[in-house]
Amino acid sequence: MPLPDSKERETFAMQAAATAGIPADQNEAIKRTAALSAGLTLESLRAVITMSAREKMPADGPEFAAKKKELIERSCQGLVEFIQPRLSLAAVSGHAEAKKRLESDARAIMRGQLESAPMGYLICGPVGTGKSFIAECYAGSVGIPCVVLKNFRSKYVGETEGNLEHALDVLRSLGPVVVIVDEADAALGNRQSDGDSGTSARVFAMIARQMGDTRYRGKIVWMLLTSRPDLLPIDLKRQGRAEVHIPLFYPQDQAEMEAMFAAMARKCHVTLSPGLPGPINLELGLSGADIESVVLAAKRRGLERAADAGAGTSAVAPEMISQEDFAAALDEFIPSAEGLEKEVQEIAAVLECTEKRFLPGHWKEKISQPGGRSHLQERLAAIREVIGR
Repeated sequence: MPLPDSKERETFAMQAAATAGIPADQNEAIKRTAALSAGLTLESLRAVITMSAREKMPADGPEFAAKKKELIERSCQGLVEFIQPRLSLAAVSGHAEAKKRLESDARAIMRGQLESAPMGYLICGPVGTGKSFIAECYAGSVGIPCVVLKNFRSKYVGETEGNLEHALDVLRSLGPVVVIVDEADAALGNRQSDGDSGTSARVFAMIARQMGDTRYRGKIVWMLLTSRPDLLPIDLKRQGRAEVHIPLFYPQDQAEMEAMFAAMARKCHVTLSPGLPGPINLELGLSGADIESVVLAAKRRGLERAADAGAGTSAVAPEMISQEDFAAALDEFIPSAEGLEKEVQEIAAVLECTEKRFLPGHWKEKISQPGGRSHLQERLAAIREVIGR
């Protein structure tokens, strides 16, 4: 059954408020509550109004957002999870051109120019490049709800499709909303049935149909996140669905490396001593996650030294990481040895890119050479043959 529209919610909310004994001078608050209650069933809306009457609180007060989140997640039976973005794209370190594009699209949506917004994005790149973080920051910049599509598959015949249809119905009523699908290559499946009586094919068709429904352009913004975009069916990443393909990369120069270390220090609630991080060997291929690990290791060394000095278990985290602790933590750190896996992820991201400006200089130069893309495709195929996927 479709969720109620704004007019139905307002009519029902006014009746529920009268039944609950809410005075007429709160009618405007009840109307605002009805307008903000997109995604709720009428029964859930009644529960919100009844609770506000019982506890003598404004129906549209600050508690409403938390209650709405709880009710929608409960009605979806864990199929969607609301995320409250705490940061905007201003918090993202590096990825300058990707940020420019996302900020431009965010401004368009905020101005109500939904027809110019993309239907969705494919955010790809090696593990640890901050795909989830940049997606959440995008939602924070637009100022709209952000939900993560969870596992909607069931072992019971027909229930998977019903779960997904309900989740999609909620998303349609919530708009505008950012929908994050992490590990999209595994989560969304493909057109093959794989011996499941056609469930996978039907689920795939339902998602593809919704992603391509232009009536929801700028209202449901899909963000497909994956480190292996080559495994994602072309039906989902074509123009008209996930239209903008943004590759993310590890820090490419010393300036990006310094900015990333500074960002991770802020995240870990410490500062770096003047002169840090200093020159970093770019061949280490440090990801954002690697850099955070180094900063945390340096912070732990400072804590241990403070404890050894007699501060005991009540030692306060050092506000500044010393040169000595930083150098020792960086020297001890061993980056992941999955070199071929990371290479295939990076090449796949380059090949999926829809705008040259998103690419670092050396990759831009490679694909601009005669046969450049073909050479990369051959290299990708060769590595996949070796690693078996």
